[in-house]
Amino acid sequence: MRAAITITFFFTLCLMSVFYRVKGDPVLVLNSSQSSQSSEEKFNLTDREKDHFTVTIRNISAEERGVYLCGVERDGSDDRPSKTSITHITFIKEIELNVSSQISSVQVEAYISKAVFITCKFPQEFIENKKFIQKDSSEKIPVDEQNRWVRHDKVLMYDDTSEGVLKVFIRDLTAADEGTYRCGVNTADDHLFTEITLKINQADHFHASNESAAVIGERVKLSCSYPEKHETIKHICKENNEKICQSISSSEKQRFEFSDSTAGVFTASISNVSLRDAGVYWCGAETRDTYLTSVSLTNNHQLTLTMIRREGDSVEIKCPYDENHTKEIKHLCKGKCFTPDAQNIIRSDEDYVKNPKISVKDDTALNLFTVTMTDLRAEDAGKYWCAVKDAFNLPIELMIITKDAVTHEASVGGSASISCKHIRNQAQRLFCRRDQLNICVRDGVHVSSNNRTNGRFSLTEETSAGVFTVKISNLRAEDSGKYWCAEESSGSLIFTEVQLHVTGEMTTSDTKRETSPEKEKPGFFCQLPEA
Repeated sequence: MRAAITITFFFTLCLMSVFYRVKGDPVLVLNSSQSSQSSEEKFNLTDREKDHFTVTIRNISAEERGVYLCGVERDGSDDRPSKTSITHITFIKEIELNVSSQISSVQVEAYISKAVFITCKFPQEFIENKKFIQKDSSEKIPVDEQNRWVRHDKVLMYDDTSEGVLKVFIRDLTAADEGTYRCGVNTADDHLFTEITLKINQADHFHASNESAAVIGERVKLSCSYPEKHETIKHICKENNEKICQSISSSEKQRFEFSDSTAGVFTASISNVSLRDAGVYWCGAETRDTYLTSVSLTNNHQLTLTMIRREGDSVEIKCPYDENHTKEIKHLCKGKCFTPDAQNIIRSDEDYVKNPKISVKDDTALNLFTVTMTDLRAEDAGKYWCAVKDAFNLPIELMIITKDAVTHEASVGGSASISCKHIRNQAQRLFCRRDQLNICVRDGVHVSSNNRTNGRFSLTEETSAGVFTVKISNLRAEDSGKYWCAEESSGSLIFTEVQLHVTGEMTTSDTKRETSPEKEKPGFFCQLPEA
């Protein structure tokens, strides 16, 4: 980009104005008698005022870098010197002109309270050079270290020498973050930069933060919002330990699929979910320029993992930790560690012989703390937290299916009454139909303590007897399938499986059995074990 610069110098004597450019040898001179007034000249000296003169340099380029001197030329009198006068020059001011080379200029839009991720690309020959960020006219913020994240107030920067880029991440955006930024690299002469105009949109119409749970080995879908008004690339990234949202690695991307749901909303699906997928994900839109890529992050998901086991099974809970915590004591707790209601399961320095059902392994080479629990019981259901000092992993939810599965047969057109015995009076009672238990509870609930009637399904409670009963009326052939009666308390979910078979047309005797009190079927029980 070429521009013009105007420099104004003040003096008190009405003498010949002189502007010097010092660039090696010789000294280049421009004075008011030699200056052309043509606007096409490279240098234009205007000396029309009593106490100052102005020099304009057009089409600025790197060649105009250097030291300039301004002064007045005189021959000892107060008059302007003549062509034959013997003169001398009094210097008034010295100025060093730095000319920066702008690579490109890009506008980036982001949203209040959200985050933005910017990647600046530089020519290959400057990969090892020091990078910087500069906002408006403030001082440069240097990136003093390479290949690691460096924080300056809210701005986090990463000088990636392997890719020759500078990464910039700003979260929790406010109106004060709006402005013009320079994303630059220092060169031998001066520096190169990309100018970024960051606009912070005040209206936040995107979905709030969401919590999602996924069953290990299954698929999970995350609903994401993005700006509609631009042609953008759908983007998802995952927070690291420093809460910086980084792109999904190429080896993992093959498990991610994107599909449009409605205008401004897309779905990101993760297949074959594993322990490494737990974490906080940000969705948004990516826009690309030749030298800059920006990602406007608009909403996030906290993805926790669910493990489903039956009574008597075993489970391994793996807890990765930072290498700085290798020598620290690791904890596994039921409930968030170090809180009054948390139950300590085991510590890395404890002898697990105290409880033969629990064993522990701390692999310092892999930075992985693993707890194995055997012979599971219903009361083992709940959320488990791994912790090292004040650092926590996201909880892992353990759901338990009781041993006592129930099978029941009924006829089309009739009704079925399903009685479920619960353990705790304060628990939430649920009845649902889905193969995946976590989806059954969150998205497939037919009736619950909070929603007792739903179409042909109704729920009644007998608190004193510790039983809740679900009635399904006007049975259809398609009602055949797997159901679950469940109890939830403080994140602890216990299930009993129910298989319902609906067969044939209802006969006269079926009608009498269903409506006659003395001949009515007693139903069947989803009995949850006592605590």
